[in-house]
Amino acid sequence: MAQILVIDDDLNLLQMVRLMLERVGHQVETSHKGVEGLARAARMKPDLAIIDIMMPDLDGYGVVRRLRADPATACIPILVLTARSQEMDKDTALAAGANAFMSKPVTAPQLTARVQTVLQAGVNYRVHTDLLTEPIRPAEAAPPGGARRPIGADAPAEASAAPDTNGAVPSRHVIAISSVRGGAGGTTLAVNLAWMLAQRGRRVALLDLSPVGGHLALHLHLPTPQHWGILLGTQSAPDAAHVLALTTAHPSLPIALLGAPPGPTIERLAPGVAQAMVRALADHWDTVIIDLSALDATAVAVLQLAGLVMLVMTDDLCSVQTAQQTLGLLPGLGIDRERIGMALCHVRPAADIPVETIQKALRRPLAAETPYQADQMAAIRRGLPLVAAEPDGPYAQALSALVKVSALA
Repeated sequence: MAQILVIDDDLNLLQMVRLMLERVGHQVETSHKGVEGLARAARMKPDLAIIDIMMPDLDGYGVVRRLRADPATACIPILVLTARSQEMDKDTALAAGANAFMSKPVTAPQLTARVQTVLQAGVNYRVHTDLLTEPIRPAEAAPPGGARRPIGADAPAEASAAPDTNGAVPSRHVIAISSVRGGAGGTTLAVNLAWMLAQRGRRVALLDLSPVGGHLALHLHLPTPQHWGILLGTQSAPDAAHVLALTTAHPSLPIALLGAPPGPTIERLAPGVAQAMVRALADHWDTVIIDLSALDATAVAVLQLAGLVMLVMTDDLCSVQTAQQTLGLLPGLGIDRERIGMALCHVRPAADIPVETIQKALRRPLAAETPYQADQMAAIRRGLPLVAAEPDGPYAQALSALVKVSALA
């Protein structure tokens, strides 16, 4: 029979699941914490992992993503077993890399039957019922003799199936932060995320693709005498040396900024030129963070290169509606839902719409939620992001959670 690892913070449920599975001959190990479970999975290489979603240190989605991202554990079939039962919970679990999803409570026959089906199907199949399985599409499947490709990781060239992408291949080193409307907090998120990653030892390139005069330079008090506006009007992809020459280095952290033109421009970068810029930065820096404020052909071309696309919204009705529409639009443009995360930035002291209502409207959980910060304008005046001014503050804690869940660190 199989070796099975069960990760759940409910000790009573752990014992019950262990008994159910051991009665039919399986060998079972348990862990009541997400991070501890990851270490145990790497050590024991189980035939199957059963994972709860709601855990205090690292939720089940994060556990699944990290298992898939680690070549040592990427081939482990995963069954998510949770008290959450909404369709968006299932969609998110499967998008993270799970092979099957079950809602608690379950009977012993139900659980053992589903376990057997997942074991027989293997890591390259999704199991919807004991009689219905489907192969995971090629872009997500395991390469010959190797681990299944982690969600959002660098894909083989043939995996880029979207038409007219100029050979775009998503890279886990590229993070695109796109505000669904002005004033949503996307630029603030980009600056603070870059600062946090740089403080943790990563070399970060920031790319401001705003066509109306970007604000990344303003947030960092970093003059940018060179900017991508120099490349307007050309259809030829610039070489890497030219792109790197347009960046401005931060004086104290390993951050480089490729800024936007100082004022609004009607002309847009050619999509192929924008992709060449991103590739040059990704080849030279550990992480590339792109701030987008418009959804045009150039932005779409850049989004197709991003391993993580973070849509930033606020808690008002117009923002939620635009987020819904954008979330439905992007897959048809070659940006898989598995690569899209939703970030809710509170830009007012009181929320217009409860978080639970927003998540139901989007049919998926939030990847990040940042609190309202009254001193945000003071942070811009100082040129010192919130995570630097208050490294243990609520905004920094929210970003730390995003970094952990998205395996960005």
